Amino acid sequence: MVTRRNIISAAAGGAGALLGSQAAQSQILTSLSPPISQTTSEFIYFDDPAEEFKAQFRMGRDLVEDQGSTLTWYHWMVFVIPGGRRPEPLMRYEGIEYSYFRHLGDNNYRIHAHNVSFARDLKTNKFVDRIENPITGEQVNVPVSLLLHDPGTVGNPTGFRNLSGDGTYQKVYRQFRTEDNLIKLDSVRSAPPDWPATHIENSCSWIEKDLFANETITSLPVKFCGHYAFEYYPWLNMPDEYKHGHLSGFWDGKKVNGPAELPREMLDRMEREYPELLAPRWDDFDKPAPFEI
Repeated sequence: MVTRRNIISAAAGGAGALLGSQAAQSQILTSLSPPISQTTSEFIYFDDPAEEFKAQFRMGRDLVEDQGSTLTWYHWMVFVIPGGRRPEPLMRYEGIEYSYFRHLGDNNYRIHAHNVSFARDLKTNKFVDRIENPITGEQVNVPVSLLLHDPGTVGNPTGFRNLSGDGTYQKVYRQFRTEDNLIKLDSVRSAPPDWPATHIENSCSWIEKDLFANETITSLPVKFCGHYAFEYYPWLNMPDEYKHGHLSGFWDGKKVNGPAELPREMLDRMEREYPELLAPRWDDFDKPAPFEI
């Protein structure tokens, strides 16, 4: 006979079984989940600007006594931001930056660099020389991006001076901070004075605390990400109605110890097409600086 007591008992038993099952599942999930730990985050301030500059140079380059070089490898996504329309993804780049520098004394470093970036299709991820402009629908030729004419800079604790300028300092934003077991560095800098006004670069680099604390490491093996805002590439053939727009790029990568550490596909293409750019271009230092160091 089915009675109210039977229904209540059955319901209670079912509920108890359900609660027991849920408790067991909860226990399993708890055992699989990492323990809850509050993130530690603090800003780092330096009493001595020279020490802050040296820390930045270890992150970005190499705190050498005389001269040295660093090689970074990156991917970056490019977006078209036309005036009055939503941004559209354009393409992916994969590339390298070779930076080479000399210590001129008193924490002054003369710095030159070159970049090589190859376009990849967003869908196939293959290297390409043509892409579609997502705003106009036009198929356009996309050249290899070669940055070979950066005039270079002289950097020191005060800031940096473009070698195409008159020696006026450009302030840099740099802020060190901690995040759990990492040291992070946020940086912002603008373009040389003769470049288009629509250009800004910001980045975040990070390294483990124990490596940062090891002062015998003059070039820290950082990873990084960053952002560019810059003007349209001429080859995009943007119509006048969108002339007030610009491009935006988000990039990430890491410092490598030399060309041999580059991904195989990237290294093969560099060796075929631009082998001379797999080394520092020390001839850049033959050009005299236009101002007193």
